Amino acid sequence: MKLYIRKDVAAQVWNYGTLDFSSAQIIDPYEGKELTLAAERSIGQTDLVSPRNMEQAPDGTIYILDTGNNRVLHMTVDGQLLNTWGEFGSSDGTNSAQGQFNEPWGIAISPDGDVFIADTWNHRIQKFSPEGEFLVSWGHFGQRETPDAFWGPRDVAVDQNGHVYVSDTGNKRIVVFDDQGTFITEYGEVGFGDGQFDEPSGLALDLSGNLYVADTWNQRIQVFSPDINGVAQYFLNKWDVEGWYGQSLDNKPYITVGVDGLIYASDPELSRIIVFTPLGEVVAAWGSEGIDPTNLYFPTGISAADDGGIWVCDTKNNRIQYFNNPFPVEE
Repeated sequence: MKLYIRKDVAAQVWNYGTLDFSSAQIIDPYEGKELTLAAERSIGQTDLVSPRNMEQAPDGTIYILDTGNNRVLHMTVDGQLLNTWGEFGSSDGTNSAQGQFNEPWGIAISPDGDVFIADTWNHRIQKFSPEGEFLVSWGHFGQRETPDAFWGPRDVAVDQNGHVYVSDTGNKRIVVFDDQGTFITEYGEVGFGDGQFDEPSGLALDLSGNLYVADTWNQRIQVFSPDINGVAQYFLNKWDVEGWYGQSLDNKPYITVGVDGLIYASDPELSRIIVFTPLGEVVAAWGSEGIDPTNLYFPTGISAADDGGIWVCDTKNNRIQYFNNPFPVEE
């Protein structure tokens, strides 16, 4: 939002003078850095409904959250279906059945291949074996009364030590558990200071155990470093994102860390992907609204592939797009 005030009026209420806009320079951080990339392959369209997220497993296969169909698809990278599980189930104040979902938005794969899912509108985390066998769940609707009182958690991430990070979006915090759902710690509250959040959504971890958080309505990415026990909770860095303008329930961006060490973030409402260095410098951006291989339409979940490529949930095109890495790592 921008507010313009006549200079003579501003001078009466502001003691520091007025800015001479004739000499002000507006810098576009993406100028000269836009790329045109065509998807190398595409999965979905006819059998997916609003896919929100996906992750690649240690064995190279991929798990896709078919959010509109309230299910998980386990597939090969060329789109061959290996397994599927899940159906709609709403808690409505009580626990829904194991393995049922109400718009799952977040997914993470542990180092041993277990699948963790943010069952968003059942306000819980569910854990499954690589074959889709239910293992454990925790969480219920609430407003921070307890560590597992969630309000629409949008993402989940698992580090190499088995720590499970949950972006408790509506409660403006990050909550950390072990892989069985035992509470470890939490941090964050509503605000725009360091370590505060306004609609935290996408989460990503780098090889050093730093946690990157899409602090959506503050239009920035915050980074947290690990403590002596490897739990990422100390504020480390932040940078602004020129994007993420909308404050709808639908506009939730996600992040991934590429094998090249760069940070890839989706910008749903502008239908593009933005690439940053780990310190927040803009490297590139690609995508525009449309249906062609070079287009995206409301991209959300994003995942780095082992071969250096980038998977993108092209949500409103009902497909998963794979892009070759525009910054290949030299062998």
